[in-house]
Amino acid sequence: MATDLEQLYREALVWDAHAGIFPSPQVDLNLLDEWRQLGASYVSINVGFDVMDWQETLATLAAYRRWVLQHPDRFVLANNADDIERARAAGKFALSFDIEGMNALNADINMVSLYHALGVRQMLFAYNLNNAAAGGCHDLDTGLTAFGREVVQEMNRVGMIVDCSHAGYRTTMDIMQASQKPVVFSHSNPAAVWQHQRNIDDEQIRACAATGGVIGLNGMGIFLGDNDIGIETMARHVCYVSDLVGSEHIGIGFDYSPDIDVDIGVILRSRPDYWPEGQQYDTKDIKHGGPAQLPALIAKLDDAGFDDRDLRGFLGENFRRVAVEAWSSC
Repeated sequence: MATDLEQLYREALVWDAHAGIFPSPQVDLNLLDEWRQLGASYVSINVGFDVMDWQETLATLAAYRRWVLQHPDRFVLANNADDIERARAAGKFALSFDIEGMNALNADINMVSLYHALGVRQMLFAYNLNNAAAGGCHDLDTGLTAFGREVVQEMNRVGMIVDCSHAGYRTTMDIMQASQKPVVFSHSNPAAVWQHQRNIDDEQIRACAATGGVIGLNGMGIFLGDNDIGIETMARHVCYVSDLVGSEHIGIGFDYSPDIDVDIGVILRSRPDYWPEGQQYDTKDIKHGGPAQLPALIAKLDDAGFDDRDLRGFLGENFRRVAVEAWSSC
């Protein structure tokens, strides 16, 4: 058990592997101050997902990249893990970009290195539905395609984290077999605790751990339980993964977003197939846990028997370990 949780949290690397900020050039990224003020060290923010076309993803990436570089007094665009440590030492907040799904590649393998050069350090293979590279978790899972296998190799080469969240079971197993670097589920919860097509089963969790990877706790209420974001529920998911594969394979990927002044309903209504019926997406006022709950969550994990090393790993060191290896080409 930890001796001083407040000090531990204050000194720890706090790494959120995926923020659910809706990707749009109109988003005011001052909202990132919420993570910084709550003691986080780093977050990965998405610049696109498969519902968008590749041009929209590039436009969002261009806007976000310019904004971050215009605010060097508070934020650092991290190319590697050392950049994150330097940002912490300087009292700044580090971030990089991720993309949810391969539609952003426009079926062109050359786009991987371009995105990498612009600050994308993590990519998912599908966002719920199938694409040219992979099968989605809400679709007929066709597995990883020949193009998808090429993408895995290219991501390993340039230095991107290979992310299996939102992909179908067969696809994730194919990805984990193909990758030469650790693989993550940046924001996915164990299905054994709460059954949902977005959650992952024990075999996927074990396969991820076998690569040296990490499973990030998703804070969305419908993936945690019956729209339940209570600390006990969150801890139940964390403890389940820890008991199954060890505490070194758990982390944070809250998929959290502060309120934004953008009408996301337009795109959600345009493609309801990405969020199918029967999966609780029509839940009124879906709750979403986030970084504000971390002090209470680590206190609960401390009560459950997690020691200082376990807690520091969960807060960020486990994902940092993966990044050091995956970004080694950077």
